[in-house]
Amino acid sequence: MGALLAGLLSANPYAGPFWARDLNALVVQLAEPLADAEQGERRRLYVDLVHFLNCEPLAPTPATEALFGPRTLLRLEQARRGRLGAAATSAPTLWRDVLAPDFFRRAAPLPQDQALRWPLEDERWNHERLEFRLKPSSCGQPVPAADELSLLSPQLRTALRETLEDEAWARLSHHQAARLLVLGQADAAREVARAFDPAALAPEDRPLDDMLRLALGLLPPSHFERLAREPALAAYRLPLVVQAAAWLAQEGRWEDVLALTASEAAWPGADTPPAEVAPRREIFYRRALAHQALGHRETLAQGWAAVFPALAGAQDPIAEALRGLALASLTRGGLGPESLALLRDLGPAAGLGRRLATLGGLALEQGNTRLALDVAERLLKEPGTPGRARGHTLRAEVALAAGDAAGFTRAIERLLTLRRQDRAATKDLDEVDRIVLALAQSVVTTSADLTEARWRPVLATQLEAMRQGVHSRHDKVFPPLFAALEDRAPQAAAKGKRARAFVAVGQVAVGAPPGMLPPPDFSVAWPEPYSLLALPLADGTSRAWFPRGPSSPPPVSAPAKTEVPHAP
Repeated sequence: MGALLAGLLSANPYAGPFWARDLNALVVQLAEPLADAEQGERRRLYVDLVHFLNCEPLAPTPATEALFGPRTLLRLEQARRGRLGAAATSAPTLWRDVLAPDFFRRAAPLPQDQALRWPLEDERWNHERLEFRLKPSSCGQPVPAADELSLLSPQLRTALRETLEDEAWARLSHHQAARLLVLGQADAAREVARAFDPAALAPEDRPLDDMLRLALGLLPPSHFERLAREPALAAYRLPLVVQAAAWLAQEGRWEDVLALTASEAAWPGADTPPAEVAPRREIFYRRALAHQALGHRETLAQGWAAVFPALAGAQDPIAEALRGLALASLTRGGLGPESLALLRDLGPAAGLGRRLATLGGLALEQGNTRLALDVAERLLKEPGTPGRARGHTLRAEVALAAGDAAGFTRAIERLLTLRRQDRAATKDLDEVDRIVLALAQSVVTTSADLTEARWRPVLATQLEAMRQGVHSRHDKVFPPLFAALEDRAPQAAAKGKRARAFVAVGQVAVGAPPGMLPPPDFSVAWPEPYSLLALPLADGTSRAWFPRGPSSPPPVSAPAKTEVPHAP
């Protein structure tokens, strides 16, 4: 079929006037007698093209036509205009040219008062030529709503695959896959994308197709790094960098995260376009992870000033993750004025006690016992009951980590005494109960590392004291904790009764770095292709449309003098 198509397109008398953007000359050429049947095939394509450029309806094309593929693309492109609607006049597609009144020369070469006309006759004079006047363009008329996808049935795709050149087929298939993805039909989009070879696309179109295949999951996420550096995709750099930075962070390539995102390092400000705020926050978050992993404490400290207190009241995942990173960045130092100022900026004043308790726990995990004790002392000075309860809890955890059984017992006794004696509001007592329950969970988790025999009775006694110290409605929480502490199997159930399943409490690693958020879904505004067409050149090859941009040459000008036209 390719050889037949090339044969039909060679020696093409219609290509010259068209590519010279002279519709009047093209119509004149179409009126000339046909040299052979093959020229008739070519003529039908260019008759369609004239109607297309005049925005006139196109009749269905018989599938037996040798040029069925190029003629069908005209109809698909016409349907695309129906989908674009009024945006077609400004969209970066061929419709911007077709709808421009001066892109093609449509006027006759001579003014009407200089033209001599008489009826058609078979006899021709030397140098005599026909003049055919184009019908007035219909491009200014409203177009009915349409969609090219509705025309692309499986049967039509099969017929087009047999009659289109590889590049035109790949370009059409890429567009169909992108449109299906936009419409939420990802499975259908993947099926279409798998059905063509991306190598058949023009080199300038391949990066965009790679991005589409990444969005469809047909390429591994490692390709995001390459595409983020692709100059042809500069308009999509921000969402690509978000995905690439997330993948590099998942791989632990922290230096590469910082290098890739260097130009997007700043936290979004007041002048940041709204569409860029979310991706730039994502990038800042990945950079904060990298600085934390690489131990860049000063850089992190300088960065928090731009983020907090601006996000003090935010509770979205990025804000919470950054808040956690900021707390973690304080665990290596002491509880000085700068640390306290940042703790206040991280959120509402009512949550300062919780943030202090979180910092103390993180410091203890990092082995900074001094900071954990300083935080506990600061909490014990809080005016509210929950804050002081957190201080006693932190002291108990420090004693447990230090192997100080007496200090552990003393801290829990004071915690439960506070629960019994303090005349606090009901909501505060409920909060204290939650603090005690969290400590009970922590005690059982830590017990796995306390192998000395002296610890089991101490832990069991204090666990029972906590059970008795909180509200009785929490009794059901404790049997699984006792079971895990005593490392006993679930009790056998009597016949006809369900066995009580005690939960063994512990810590489980899940693979991803602690606290790392997954990247957002990859989403971009997929661009319209410049053209869906495949139009023959004079040498028999094809081209989608005229060169893009304002550099296209103007249409041929009318000659100053010409022979008398012959008008019908």
